[in-house]
Amino acid sequence: MKNETKTKNARALRAGGYSVLITAIALAALIFVNLIVAALPASVTRLDATSAGLYTLDGQTEQILSAVSEEITLYHICQNGNEDGRITELLDRYASANGKIRVKTVDPVVSPAFVAKYTEDSLKDNSVIVESGKRFKVVPYSEMIYTDYSNITEEEKYYYFNYGVRPTGTPVFAGENALTSAVDFVTVPSVPKLYALSGHGETALSTTMTGYIEDENIEFETISLLTSSSLEEPGAFTDGLSGGAVQVPEDASCILLNAPTSDLSDEELTALLDYLGNGGTLVVTADYRTADLPNMVKLANALGLEIPGSLVIETSQSYYTRAAYWLLPKAQSHEITSPLISAQKYVLFASSHAMTEAETLPDGVTVTPLFLTSADAVAKASTSFQLAAYEEGDLQGQFITAAAVTIGEGKAVWFASPYLTDSGADQMTSGGNSGAFLNALGWTCEKPSSVTIRTIELTVEPLTVAESSANFWMVLLAILVPVSALGAGLLIWARRRRR
Repeated sequence: MKNETKTKNARALRAGGYSVLITAIALAALIFVNLIVAALPASVTRLDATSAGLYTLDGQTEQILSAVSEEITLYHICQNGNEDGRITELLDRYASANGKIRVKTVDPVVSPAFVAKYTEDSLKDNSVIVESGKRFKVVPYSEMIYTDYSNITEEEKYYYFNYGVRPTGTPVFAGENALTSAVDFVTVPSVPKLYALSGHGETALSTTMTGYIEDENIEFETISLLTSSSLEEPGAFTDGLSGGAVQVPEDASCILLNAPTSDLSDEELTALLDYLGNGGTLVVTADYRTADLPNMVKLANALGLEIPGSLVIETSQSYYTRAAYWLLPKAQSHEITSPLISAQKYVLFASSHAMTEAETLPDGVTVTPLFLTSADAVAKASTSFQLAAYEEGDLQGQFITAAAVTIGEGKAVWFASPYLTDSGADQMTSGGNSGAFLNALGWTCEKPSSVTIRTIELTVEPLTVAESSANFWMVLLAILVPVSALGAGLLIWARRRRR
């Protein structure tokens, strides 16, 4: 009897030992798996369950983050307890995408002098400061999450302007676009600088357009070559009236001449041609009155372009919208137009002047048409036309509405319409106009990367289910599933009762 008891105890002891051993192995395996999972990036361990994909990084973001080869820090400016989970989650995914990117949270209450090192403005909680060894960029919270009022109805506008009733607007999440643009800004070797000329009745760029330019990480400034204001900038020179030569600032990556209504001076024309001859770049937008501006015409001629007439009118309905001089020309293959062609976007050219390639190009000049009218377009013979239709003496044929030009080491893009930078035209073309303009800046400035990441509407869309589907799911979930579970339980109970 005692031997049997000892045998049973030994067996129990061995079984217990095996259980302890198996438990220890399982725990070790679990710890090992946890360590492996902890080392994985957030994009793998934390799935993006949002319907809009708030935290799924865009391909442009992944490309820019993977190319980061220096230490950069994303400072999350936020009081303890006020963190926005959307910003926190996005920052974690940036840090997990590249080991050289790290995130640090800074409480402005605990460290009040920290933000002052970067900006004089007060920052709202959940703003971010992105810094590298080269430079830094402040990304306010209002640029990442804001309300878009661009699509408000006419009724909402009426009540807002007459009664001060604020429209609802659409909440937007643009955190990825803002942060990726900032990372790109602090890591590129150098930042291009765009100077917009003034003094010729140019159209000022809207805040929306300048915001697009800044998002492209291009510095922007307005200058006049004939006033002392340009002397305040490094590399700028005195004007011709004071005995010096008018010259473009030495730090200019590109010059913008946006829809001038009066002519260039001889000194400015010479300065621009010298700048282009020395490898400079230029972007021009112009309207049908350009034909009456001699120095503007000379500038075009130096680029291998002729301006044989004023307003261009289309006769083919597929080449215009609303009015015959609101042109929708066909895009031609080029680095500037390829993204637009892929996205099947139109570019609106309204009030365009006639433009053709010169029969004999100046030495070292090549011209590539970017957009062409139909072969049956009409160009008014002069700016003193009476009718926006064909009149005797007008020109007929195919005209260039935009051209990319190389002149030695220099580059230029000439748009024959003043509406490339117009916000209304850009809305009509769903961003086609701003896309063409920004692509032209990228080509002339030779900017290697471009950040154009979608923004996401934060509205919650209701789940709409057809009545037939609703009835099916009701029967399945409310009747069949519970009855099946009850029947299975009764069957198991009956079998056990028989034993």
